[in-house]
Amino acid sequence: MEIGDKEYELIQHFGNATLEEILNEVSGVTGPSKEDLEILEYISKVGLPKGVLNVLIFFTKMICNNGLSKNLMERIAIEWSRRNVKTPMEAVKISKLNGEKYREWAKIAEEVEKEVKQSLQLIKEESTRLKALELAASSSSMSDKDLGKFVREMFKS
Repeated sequence: MEIGDKEYELIQHFGNATLEEILNEVSGVTGPSKEDLEILEYISKVGLPKGVLNVLIFFTKMICNNGLSKNLMERIAIEWSRRNVKTPMEAVKISKLNGEKYREWAKIAEEVEKEVKQSLQLIKEESTRLKALELAASSSSMSDKDLGKFVREMFKS
């Protein structure tokens, strides 16, 4: 698989830039978000070289509509680690060869992340309801009848 001059320059840049620089460049903003930094910290623990992680960031941003997916990045990072990918050049080549597979993974990761967010939202709502019920139950100014009505209203929605 041959590469052009521009692609070669990009690969060299991947090898020299910091993770934050690549993230800023592909995001078009200065300073990565707290969530993006947490994802980078987590993915860095896989043990891939910095230049390979830079390709991972770049590639993930391309296939995830300029977002980072922790699940997708983790899957790809583990695969690259198993394949012993050590250089940005190897990472770019494997990204090109497996691009369609990674896009399928991205769809799955997006669905999983959406389900997790929905579950977390439901847990948060349930927790809020329980706190409201505890407060109402401990309130001395509410009659048993009023408390029963309050509880029924809480569980209608």
